[in-house]
Amino acid sequence: MKNADRSENFRAELLLLLVVLIWASNYPIAKFSIRQLDIFVFNAVRYIVAAALLFAIFWTTRADWVPVGPADRPRLLRAGLVAGVLYQIAFIVGLKLTTAGNSAVLLATAPLWTIAISARMHREPITRRVWIGMGLSLAGVVMIIVGSGRSLNVGGMEIFGDLICIAAAFLWAFNTNLQKPLLGRYSPLQLSLIMMSIGAVGLTLSAVPAAATMDWSAVEWPAWAGAIASGVLSIAVANLIWSTGVKRLGPGRTGSFGNLIPVVALIISYVTLGETLAPIQVAGAAVTIFGVWYARR
Repeated sequence: MKNADRSENFRAELLLLLVVLIWASNYPIAKFSIRQLDIFVFNAVRYIVAAALLFAIFWTTRADWVPVGPADRPRLLRAGLVAGVLYQIAFIVGLKLTTAGNSAVLLATAPLWTIAISARMHREPITRRVWIGMGLSLAGVVMIIVGSGRSLNVGGMEIFGDLICIAAAFLWAFNTNLQKPLLGRYSPLQLSLIMMSIGAVGLTLSAVPAAATMDWSAVEWPAWAGAIASGVLSIAVANLIWSTGVKRLGPGRTGSFGNLIPVVALIISYVTLGETLAPIQVAGAAVTIFGVWYARR
């Protein structure tokens, strides 16, 4: 039985590494699309695509639909609003108001928030090993950002963006923990479908003002293709796997994989864009990987 559990855990971790790859690759895709698409329209399009894809998967696989009890309806609504609407808006607005370096570091605190909230909400004991591992991985992320030459500023107008980025990191961690009790009653596919549908409605409403004034004829098909690809991979597939990881490994261990995203993004930029790697970035990547490995033991 223990061997079977280890095998399932290892499989879940491999899938989470795929999520890391998808989310790291999503940055250049999103950056390309929002050159022509308004950021709120971009978010609405990819959530609509994600909800439609998950519905198609649910329908074609004839998955069982568990009736949602009255007590779970507000919980599902809250989870969908936190993950699909509030986090997405906070992420975009925070990124716009502060520097890229500040946002990257502050958003990288999400795994630490995840284990802290998990200890509070689910009374899960957080070992010293996990705290040390998360601290090391966060330190590695800071080294990567510093080595990239992106500025880290304190004060000025950036402070508002910094606060919003911290709120975004907290919201993502909160979302990861909100899913745990729900995944005890609903499959990852059903939960993801419900949350994506709520996000699609909320983000579509938030995009109405921008859509009304946007020059639709100026948007070329590659921008639409980027938004669709982001919806399929980054939103639908990655969030479905993430929910599966939360169910199998718990919020803390699943959240730890988030710190690998800057490492993979660094490697992708080096291979595809020919960007140089500073020694401090290589060291930061090694520290981050070691921290995640240490935390998951």
